[in-house]
Amino acid sequence: MSVDEAVLDFDPLGEMEQGGRRMLRLLLVAAHKGMIGALVEAVTAAKLEPVGIDLTPFALIRAVGTGDEALDLDETQGDEAVVEVGGHVTSICVHARGVTRFVRILPSGGRDVTLAIARGLDIEEDVAEQLKRGEEPHDVPDLPDMADVRRVAIQRAGSFVDEIRSSLEFYAAQVPGARISKVLVTGGGSKLEGFIDLLRQKIPVAVDRGHVFEHARSELDLDQEILEEAEPVLAVPVGLAISDRGRL
Repeated sequence: MSVDEAVLDFDPLGEMEQGGRRMLRLLLVAAHKGMIGALVEAVTAAKLEPVGIDLTPFALIRAVGTGDEALDLDETQGDEAVVEVGGHVTSICVHARGVTRFVRILPSGGRDVTLAIARGLDIEEDVAEQLKRGEEPHDVPDLPDMADVRRVAIQRAGSFVDEIRSSLEFYAAQVPGARISKVLVTGGGSKLEGFIDLLRQKIPVAVDRGHVFEHARSELDLDQEILEEAEPVLAVPVGLAISDRGRL
């Protein structure tokens, strides 16, 4: 993507010295003009007025990231990573007290697990999706054993857990003095049985679920169990809704 085809913005991260010169570290954000144009057209067609463009990882930090007050009480005091496992992509964002330091988007998500189950066990994708969620279709004969479903699912999930770990290691290696002390996980793909445990096995820091309702109180008249089930998929929309940062 050339500069002429992109919408660009940046956030300053701080100053550094290199080769005897003071330099400014920036987080550069780029989006394809065609994609942005299509989104703006959709908004205006709905008779709404677009006021800015936001980035999913920024929304994740606002939705589930640990705030300054809690960090002050945390003796580990390292950077925090927020990982959102979506259907097709996994977003990784590292922040220090709400200031974004690192963003990486991985082209893997929950759908990859579904496809692995479908291909590995020779079943239809819709059936694989239900089995991945722990549901057993009643109108499908000769279903595979659920133990085999879980084995294939965790095996595929393990490969992009390795990508998440590698991304965090890359950040720590590139930024002098950087240390990640906590990982928060959200997104529909993170609801896969055993996924959080797999992260804890492969990433040697505290790993926990991100909790949207600690930042935005729900006024929905729903049972707590239903809210907890929905919470992982609400991080991005809630984060966008509570935005208070400068926008592109």
